[in-house]
Amino acid sequence: MTDFGEILKNVGEFGRFQKLFVFILCFLHFFFNAFHMFGQLFMAISVPHRCNTSWILENSPNITEEDQLNLTIPRNEHGSYEQCVMYTPVDWDLESIQRYGLNDSEDCRNGWVYDTSQQKSTLVTEFNLVCHRKEEADISQAIYMAGLLIGAIIFGPLGDRIGRRPVILISMLLMFSFGMGAAFVTDFYVYTALRCVVGIAMSGVLINNLVLVAEWVGSSHRACATIIGHVCFAVGQMGLAGLAYGIRSWRLLQIVSSAPTGLLFFYIWDLASAGVDRSPERSKSELNQYKNIDSWHGATI
Repeated sequence: MTDFGEILKNVGEFGRFQKLFVFILCFLHFFFNAFHMFGQLFMAISVPHRCNTSWILENSPNITEEDQLNLTIPRNEHGSYEQCVMYTPVDWDLESIQRYGLNDSEDCRNGWVYDTSQQKSTLVTEFNLVCHRKEEADISQAIYMAGLLIGAIIFGPLGDRIGRRPVILISMLLMFSFGMGAAFVTDFYVYTALRCVVGIAMSGVLINNLVLVAEWVGSSHRACATIIGHVCFAVGQMGLAGLAYGIRSWRLLQIVSSAPTGLLFFYIWDLASAGVDRSPERSKSELNQYKNIDSWHGATI
């Protein structure tokens, strides 16, 4: 059985077929994977917020918002309202509060009020990731990155064992299902767990896709093929910025970021996994796919 590298030398190491193949794989996968990788940076944007002090409206429903803030929220050293501190509620009428003022303060007890003029909905506003919980968004992203590490450990060797295509298909199915599921959760910790699985699956796609691209081109062109993948990933980051500018709801942005993976799953179903099985028992269908390259290059195997 002729080695696959020898076949590439005969039909061309980086001909029309490989160029189209590399471009399609890199653009479709690396471009959209950038959405998963950096999407949370836009979904967890912090917005101006303050303590919910609606308690004063129970006794004074006609009070203006400006007076409500002046009477119930202290100011910081810069003259702006505190975001995590409020005056302790009292059972006084409005006239007494205005006359004597409030001195005791405490942390927000009834939630927060957010300025949604710029962002309709974010992870921060929906799950109250402010004040004592403001670090949880960064922790969630760190857990996602830990998922990338776990995925590299699992799917890298697995791709060598069972082939690139099955691993890519499994990973894409996990990315799609758990990515879409993350858009409908009602608990931030469940969201974080689903994102971790997405990170695990993404490693399976990135690693095996990159190896698959390298296997389909000659050794002298593998650096170029790899660079194309990284360029597509960078273009995906720029596309994500424009997408996040137009979509100001984190749930919708999560859906739009995950949905293309479902379409790509069916596209790559027929993709050959080249250079993995080098035994004489290689299937006839795989060999036929190799022979089809000659129709692009004008050579024969």
